Amino acid sequence: MPASPATTDQRVSCVTRTSNLPSGEPSKPSVCATSGAPKAMGIQTRKRAREQRITLAILGRMLGFLTRSLAITIPLAACAAPPAAEASIEIPSALPAGWSRVDDTLLGEPMASPLGSGWILDQSAAVVEVELSLADASTTAASLMIGGSHLGFCGRSGQPFVEGPLFGGTTRFLEVPPPQPGQLFRVRLTRVEGELRIDWNGTPLPALPDPGGDLGEVRLRPHRDTMTVARFVVQGGSPVPEPVGSSVAVFEAGEGGVHTYRIPALVVAANGDLLAFAEARHGGSSDTGDIDLVMKRSRDGGRSWSAMQTVWDDGPHTCGNPCPVVVQETGEILLLSTHNLGQDHESEIIAQTSEGTRTVWVLRSTDHGHSWSAPEEITASTKLPHWTWYATGPGAGVQLQRGAHAGRLVIPCDHIEAETKHYYSHVIYSDDLGETWQLGGSTPEHQVNECELVELEDGRLLLNMRNYDRAQRTRQQAWSADGGLSWRDQRHVPELIEPICQASIRRLRWAGPGQAGVLLFSNPASRAGRQSMTLRASFDDGATWPWSALLDAGPAAYSCLQVLADGSVICLYEAGPYRQIRAHRLEASQLPGR
Repeated sequence: MPASPATTDQRVSCVTRTSNLPSGEPSKPSVCATSGAPKAMGIQTRKRAREQRITLAILGRMLGFLTRSLAITIPLAACAAPPAAEASIEIPSALPAGWSRVDDTLLGEPMASPLGSGWILDQSAAVVEVELSLADASTTAASLMIGGSHLGFCGRSGQPFVEGPLFGGTTRFLEVPPPQPGQLFRVRLTRVEGELRIDWNGTPLPALPDPGGDLGEVRLRPHRDTMTVARFVVQGGSPVPEPVGSSVAVFEAGEGGVHTYRIPALVVAANGDLLAFAEARHGGSSDTGDIDLVMKRSRDGGRSWSAMQTVWDDGPHTCGNPCPVVVQETGEILLLSTHNLGQDHESEIIAQTSEGTRTVWVLRSTDHGHSWSAPEEITASTKLPHWTWYATGPGAGVQLQRGAHAGRLVIPCDHIEAETKHYYSHVIYSDDLGETWQLGGSTPEHQVNECELVELEDGRLLLNMRNYDRAQRTRQQAWSADGGLSWRDQRHVPELIEPICQASIRRLRWAGPGQAGVLLFSNPASRAGRQSMTLRASFDDGATWPWSALLDAGPAAYSCLQVLADGSVICLYEAGPYRQIRAHRLEASQLPGR
């Protein structure tokens, strides 16, 4: 049965952390934020039978909504039982979307963005403690997140669970009493001596093996519940790095009555406008059902965005996987996409038990995206009969600039074979400025799908692919010397780690006198889960990726890169997770200049 905290007049609404932890389980400082007029901070020391608790009172209601970031480091040498460490507290500059402060607790609404602690569990020993209540506590999947893994409070049938790479990659239910609606309960996760130890409301569970390495940021996710957080403590680890650049929300869940926006695609129109495309998923976050293609426009380099425009709405059916490309000779924008019946699920299409199948389409705009033609089907020339599932992009296509195939339009795609059920990447292309489309080459090896491509200095093409070999969570690449008609030398890229997710690759600039050419790559750079949207740069056409910049340390998934005329870069990416699609801008001065 949940117990009330020992100190009932204080509730933690921020995070404490102990660094330089000795071997074994760390000591236990507790940090609280209380209401009242702002005044100086102090330390109160109190002994218990088996632990020392350090309480830091921060009087901050008049600070508003935690509107200013505070970082305090307090040496503990004067304490009665001094540990060989320091305690520090970090208060976030702003609460995530869907969170508010209620008295001395933090309240997370259903589908609120995860509440980040600001700390990453690196390779050191660590302890995470939470005390919270859930309004529903039935099957809402509210959870404590470690990177992309979940210690879930109430899964199917209301039972607590663990899920994700940190816990072996599968969902396992815990044999503990589930939380009760509206009642406080406590969970403690300890990482020590090669084990992950979970204490569920006073009940220790069998230890799990520690996979090692960087486990990601510690966060709390309300998901479909209302979460009230009374205590949130992290000890050990390292602070989340500060992101480079600035970002704004482009699409937000619930906007226009749409449940979820996913699958970003981005293109720079011939007049300089930025066009951001996405799937508007009406019935839920699923890949199936009533899904429209929508668009927004920015005329100021991604700093602000227009009202939403619907590009393709086919009633209850699925219009998705946007992949635009601009024809440089004419300025026409071609939007490649796929379609299926709304009642057909991906698994049914793969198993050939669906009512319909996936088809390939192109839409055209001759006025920089202000209006669009009716969709034109091109399935017959771009999809083989024994392919079931099929996807264009998502992301953006390219028009080749060098060599024998200069002017060719190339769109990255993927498919699944009917008999083998194997996943492959492939491309389609047009040599007549998009009037007709042909099927290009497929990758020699399977276990890859969503992809993007870039033209190299020598005229070859580099195809960068989502990898489905779960034993190697790194991107795969292949090369083409014939404009995409065939692909060779498929291999993993150890530097480009991934959680198995889509990514984007784009050329920042060609080589010139005294400077190397630069390729850019964006993805959630983590093996542990979809988090840490990161931009990388290569100065040797993708052989190595020595430069990187963090764009968002939180949940992040699909992305699309574009380079503007002023040398700045926009990364359109999913954040939240899947609560927003954001446009992150890096100025030319923030990009590598080798």
